[in-house]
Parts: sequence; C-alpha cells; structure tokens
Amino acid sequence: MKIKKHIPNLITLGNLFCGTIATIYAVQADFVFAGLFVILGILFDFFDGFAARLFQVSGELGKQLDSLADMVTSGVVPGIIMLKLIEVNTINASNSFFDNSILGISLVGLVLTLGACYRLAKFNIDTRQSDSFIGLPTPAMSLFVISLPLIQEYSNI
Repeated sequence: MKIKKHIPNLITLGNLFCGTIATIYAVQADFVFAGLFVILGILFDFFDGFAARLFQVSGELGKQLDSLADMVTSGVVPGIIMLKLIEVNTINASNSFFDNSILGISLVGLVLTLGACYRLAKFNIDTRQSDSFIGLPTPAMSLFVISLPLIQEYSNI
C-alpha cells in the first residue's frame, strides 16, 4: 500500500478536526479561538489540494472528503458565529433573551450554513469549475464572517 496517496486525505481530516474544534468554540461564543481554528482549517484545505497535486493523486473519496470538511470549517462554523453574533448584539440591545423573539432572529445566521452547503454541492457537480471558481469560495466567505466579531471586539463598535 502506497502511503503517499493517503497524505492529502489525512491533511483534509486535519481541516475537519480544526472545523470541529472551531464549532465548539463558536457555540461558546469564543470568537477568537473559533477564528484561529477556522484559519488553521483553511490552511489545511489549501495544503490538501497542494499535496494531491504534488503526489499526483486524486480520487472521488478525496473530493468528497474535502467538501465535507469544508462544510464544517467554512459552512457550519460561520453560521454559528453569525447566529451567536446576532444573538449577543440583540440581547445587548434589548436586555432580555425573549424580547423580539431573539432566537428566531438569530437563526437567520444559519442561512450562511445553508448557502455554503449549496455552494459546495454545486461546485462538486459543476464541470465548468474544474480549473477555477465561479462565485465566492466558501473559505473566503468564512474568513469574512470570522472577522466580523473580531472587528467589533477590537474596534469598540
């Protein structure tokens, strides 16, 4: 068994691991650590493709694994961060969790997760995107979203 064909998948699993840890931090509204693990996961996402090209290995398992890992790191985590960000800012504005049905309002943040899932699925079946992206890649959206609470925290907005 050739070990080099498994290296890109192991790197992809590193992305998934970072996304899982980022999810835990996002649920706890620890945006700094959630952001750090998202960035680390995105780095793994870059290097898994780099390793696949370097070792000249690719396969359907790797493609699916990459999308599933991206769904967690660049789909679930940004949705939770947006949910928590809306929740925290709405509670601060109203002083009560139940005013204005804050839970319902904050669930709007999860629309990002749905959009990321749709984007990743469309990317997997769109043959026009084999060499380049059409639209906004989910890691770029994720980087934007994780920056929002950090900008708010460190700029006193």
